[in-house]
Amino acid sequence: MADTMTDTPVRIAPLPAGGKLILRADAADKKIAAAAKKALGVALQTEPLTSAAGDKATACCLGPDEWLLLCAEEERETLQAALETGLAGQHAAIVDVSDAYLGFDIVGEKAGELLAKGCSLDLHLSAFAQGRVARTTLAKADITLLRTAEGFRLYVLRSFADYAGLWLEDAAREYGG
Repeated sequence: MADTMTDTPVRIAPLPAGGKLILRADAADKKIAAAAKKALGVALQTEPLTSAAGDKATACCLGPDEWLLLCAEEERETLQAALETGLAGQHAAIVDVSDAYLGFDIVGEKAGELLAKGCSLDLHLSAFAQGRVARTTLAKADITLLRTAEGFRLYVLRSFADYAGLWLEDAAREYGG
């Protein structure tokens, strides 16, 4: 019997609930950088559109002073409290956006090709390497896209999740996904 996980050129799956925090701060401020690193277990990347994964969270740099922090749902409150404590008195803001976004895992050899049908970014590995992150659109829906070792993680506002999911499902038919 063939292994359908490896036979399918693209697979789309909803991501389980996870913690999503937005951090706005000046990472050039050494106190802020140190407090964030202590709380997250990973240094904040200062180059926009990059990410770094640690034991506690993945920090996605969306701009010069904004990060999307991804963590396990069961770690969300602890992580937020640690950030708030560490950044108390600093010019920084932490907002829990976990309930606002849903995610999809898109993996397989044709994952980039599938996304390219509705996304204007160059998703070739040489242009959008593992760890790259970007805010963009997919078929008119605003998304945040993260390149992983296996493929992509796509985050979309909850109100657009059904639309994005149906679009992905329809686009994947060509690949048997």
